[in-house]
Amino acid sequence: MGGVETVRGIAYQQAQAVLTALDVLDDLDLSGLRVEGADDVVDIEVFTTAGTVCHAKQVKVRAEQYTWGEAELLAVLRRWAKLPEAVHASFEFLTDGRLGPTGAKVQAALESAVQGERQVLAAMLGEDANSALCSALVNARVRIDPVGVGTLLLRAERQVMSMLPQARTAADAREQAERAVGALFRLLFDRAGDPDAEARVITREQVAATLGVPADQPASQRWPGGVRDRYLQVARNLPLDSISPPFIERQGPVRPSIRPLNDQERENSVDASMLLLSKGPMILAGRTGTGKSTTARTLCQEAAKSGKVVLLAHAETYIPGRLEALAADAVSDLLDEDLPFATGRQVLADRSVTLIIDGVSEVPASIRNALRDELRASVSAGRGARIMVLGRDVAALREVLPQSVSPATYVMSDFDTNRRFDLACRTLLGQPLIDNEKSPEAHQVRTIVAQVEYALGDAAGNPLLFTMGLALVAEGIPFTSRATLYDGFIERLAARSGTTGIIMAAAALGIIYSRLLDQERRYADPYEWARLVAAAAIELVVPDPSSAAAAIDDAARRSGLVNPIGFTQMLAPLHDSFADYLAGLAYARNLSSLPTRLQHGDEQRVLFAAEIGGVDADLAALVARDQPFLSVRLADFDHRSLSNDTPSEVETLLRYLVPADEVCTVALWRMIDGRVVAMRYDRKQSSWTDELSAKIALRTVPSVVIQDGGPLVVAVRLWRQCLLAKLQTSPSLRAGYIATIKDACFALAAHAEQTAAATARLIEVIAPPGHAYVLGARVGPVGLSAKVYPAAEGIGGMFWPVSYRQSDSVQVAAAQSEKNASGTLFGLQEGGRSNVEEMVKRGPESAAAERIREAIKDLTKPGWLSV
Repeated sequence: MGGVETVRGIAYQQAQAVLTALDVLDDLDLSGLRVEGADDVVDIEVFTTAGTVCHAKQVKVRAEQYTWGEAELLAVLRRWAKLPEAVHASFEFLTDGRLGPTGAKVQAALESAVQGERQVLAAMLGEDANSALCSALVNARVRIDPVGVGTLLLRAERQVMSMLPQARTAADAREQAERAVGALFRLLFDRAGDPDAEARVITREQVAATLGVPADQPASQRWPGGVRDRYLQVARNLPLDSISPPFIERQGPVRPSIRPLNDQERENSVDASMLLLSKGPMILAGRTGTGKSTTARTLCQEAAKSGKVVLLAHAETYIPGRLEALAADAVSDLLDEDLPFATGRQVLADRSVTLIIDGVSEVPASIRNALRDELRASVSAGRGARIMVLGRDVAALREVLPQSVSPATYVMSDFDTNRRFDLACRTLLGQPLIDNEKSPEAHQVRTIVAQVEYALGDAAGNPLLFTMGLALVAEGIPFTSRATLYDGFIERLAARSGTTGIIMAAAALGIIYSRLLDQERRYADPYEWARLVAAAAIELVVPDPSSAAAAIDDAARRSGLVNPIGFTQMLAPLHDSFADYLAGLAYARNLSSLPTRLQHGDEQRVLFAAEIGGVDADLAALVARDQPFLSVRLADFDHRSLSNDTPSEVETLLRYLVPADEVCTVALWRMIDGRVVAMRYDRKQSSWTDELSAKIALRTVPSVVIQDGGPLVVAVRLWRQCLLAKLQTSPSLRAGYIATIKDACFALAAHAEQTAAATARLIEVIAPPGHAYVLGARVGPVGLSAKVYPAAEGIGGMFWPVSYRQSDSVQVAAAQSEKNASGTLFGLQEGGRSNVEEMVKRGPESAAAERIREAIKDLTKPGWLSV
């Protein structure tokens, strides 16, 4: 295997060298690069026009089963720090491997050193924080770039295509780019083997000549001039209909709506266009299918109408360390033309630009960490383009942005009944039905809406699923659940596109997406995709795997189940929920297995697997341990009968759900009518009990009654009982009369500080073991930043208006401006609006409990904690 790893290492290093050469060509301040540096610790050196080294890299591969540790990394860093270049140049240890626990600590220590905090790094090195060694490593870092050689070279080919003189056709441009990158790869490989250090230097002009491209960026590709204007023109004229998912037919736009995550008026939704008024970094979260991507594309179009630039980028296409390429691709996607890295760099420097990065919580943690590293400096300092991240998981999204900032955080609002009816009228009748809602047409639409709502249940508020359901009902295709909805819709896609072999293709795609989801992603580059399809065909045990693989790939693409993302070659599902469904289907049919540890992106495939194949003891325990809040929704699919083993299984599940210091033993008693009474109290072991013992215990022990459902249903009901008991609070006295604005500020600040402390305390005593961070992330910052305005007259008398947002600390001040409800300081961009009397009328303990309750509702399902 050593030989294989050596070849892989050479290929990976040379692919990184190709991209570095393109960086040199993209920056007029750079003169060239050297492969295999003058010292063994350096694999790639980059030179300025003054002839000095400004950046150096050591590039290493590592087999998947091994990790990088502290000793290895520190040895490399010490060797670099001894070189003269370390005084003024930056250094990067770049690898496709994983960091072990100690390696991750080295990476974190280097990140802190960049921010001026050298103590941790100094302790690791056994040096003083102001020593020459620590000073030399201030600009060093460890970067993980896990993408394969094929992906790196595809990125290079895209870059070269944007630089090539006008080709006759797109096919010609691709062919020229492939040849050019191949020529550069060979040049770098040949030079790397030359024993003369000077011969290993490749100048900027040599790179350009090898590629056959101009040595500088044409004016037509520069952002401040023509590209920005062209982008605005195209975005401004983009019809709203065209931004909907391509498999959904809509007559007229359906306006997405959002709400601030921590707005006290949580039921109030506003149009998503209000995001354009917000300031600073932003987060937009929502479960799959709630319209995050559609919202982002809507913002691109609406911003352009007012002369503002909003770009939509896909996190799936991000390559670590190349944020400028992501920005360039976002522009290229809309303009349908290749643009170089330099254009992306200019975009990122433009403070008037908002860059939306979609799917951030759905990419691997290593990719998110690399993105965080690139965003840290500019977001913390408020420089350059404003950043907005989109995804399913609030905790994962928060991790991408620096801890030093408090991003405005919003969540997608569900479709309410009126919006569903309006959408149904537009979809089924071609127009909103406003004139006569009691007409036969309106009755027919309401009947169809009721059918879809009944089949989807709580999921009817999901616009994607609801629209898919309307389409199936309109065509007479039956479905009774989410799973059968996706099954019917895939058949519809196949019929409309004339695709054959969709059943085998769906099975293969399930295997493929299971493999990808194990790596926290749903996408692959063309090389990896071909390998995955071939492997899936073999696993399906077909007579001719090679022909089957070609048929599977053709069916997946022809039906539209698989598509390229944006302006890249990455292949991804039609919508990420289809990947979850197909992976869940594969698991339910024993074509694949769930991982031994669930990640935050596994929720939907687990639910689909349970809906199709049911819940067993292993699945229930896996979810309770790794995704405890998901247990609530999973319990809906646990239809097992209760057996002699049920008490011990319930106890096992409860140990994952309730804090470690709480009693988990249970007693179950089956009544004459078949219902089961479950009690949680201190016993030697969990077991079934007789009627007499149960009735004695019921005098002092709370209980729940189970009508039907399996062991997970019992455990979840007992957990709910535990949560409700802790969320009960005593009534508090209303605040007294507030006479002055100073008193108003004092009352609000005192209440906010007590509420923050109560919220933090309650999170710790309620959260399942090891999952306080999940609940805390959903709750959000526990502090409050608020401005109190002069008193105003209302129906109930005088009140003190407030504009506020949740933050990490409590800061309450009197507003300097007289503006209130009609002023710009009193809007969504401040997070929310209310008045002091309303915000302090509920006691701190009660306010904290309500915040926790709402967070748990978001993590589980609506109504679960209702008394």
